Amino acid sequence: MFDEEYDVIVVGAGHAGSEAAAAAANLGSKTLLVTMSLQNIAQMSCNPAMGGIAKGQIVREIDALGGYSGIVSDNTAIQFKMLNKSKGPAMWSPRVQSDRMRFAEEWRLMLEGTPNLDFYQEMVKGLIIENG
Repeated sequence: MFDEEYDVIVVGAGHAGSEAAAAAANLGSKTLLVTMSLQNIAQMSCNPAMGGIAKGQIVREIDALGGYSGIVSDNTAIQFKMLNKSKGPAMWSPRVQSDRMRFAEEWRLMLEGTPNLDFYQEMVKGLIIENG
């Protein structure tokens, strides 16, 4: 089916799949990202926000490891807000609201500019595992 061999194949191009594909490719693995729609890579929900107490912590950790979520969020932001300012500093949490269309577009552009990363648009219906 493919002429190339891949070290890593990531199925699904949501936020986690996009980060996984970028991380594998940036570490030097020949990576294939399989998605049902190349137009909807890392598409945000109807509430286009990154941040908050839990998700904000994850985004900061991903950013510290060289991930793309924080960069894409900053580049597509329409509003920044600090949540829980009425509580103590330990509860403060940044949140960014992004333009949904620009967010998906920026993710795709960043992934397209990542060496070692190829894309394939198709639905994965099963896995064939050989030798274990």
